[in-house]
Amino acid sequence: MTSIELGIVTDDHERLVAFYVQGFGFEIERVLEFPQGIVHRLRNGDACCKIFRPAGGAEHRPAADPWHRYRGIGYGALHVDDAELTVERAVAAGGTVIMPVTSHRPGAKAALVADPDGNVWEVLEEIE
Repeated sequence: MTSIELGIVTDDHERLVAFYVQGFGFEIERVLEFPQGIVHRLRNGDACCKIFRPAGGAEHRPAADPWHRYRGIGYGALHVDDAELTVERAVAAGGTVIMPVTSHRPGAKAALVADPDGNVWEVLEEIE
């Protein structure tokens, strides 16, 4: 395996694309339109994220409390150089802090941030 890409389904692709561009520093690589919907392919370095808006819309999933309540993919991890700055930018772009930046082991800091649709991201800074 050489890479993995993540796809996020939304009914408000403009808001979510703006969040990932402004909050997490992704760039729009391309936009593809299909009969099934629109895909915004975003990239930040080696990280690729696809924002998909189905042609017929998408239903909201109930928010989990706590965020890790349900089985399945519950969060993604973003490896960053500066956790505090990344969280600050994410909040300014409409994200919500679930867990503030915390030093959780020697040489590592992490935070949990939800995007405007409630998708949870671990913002991870590891000092080597």
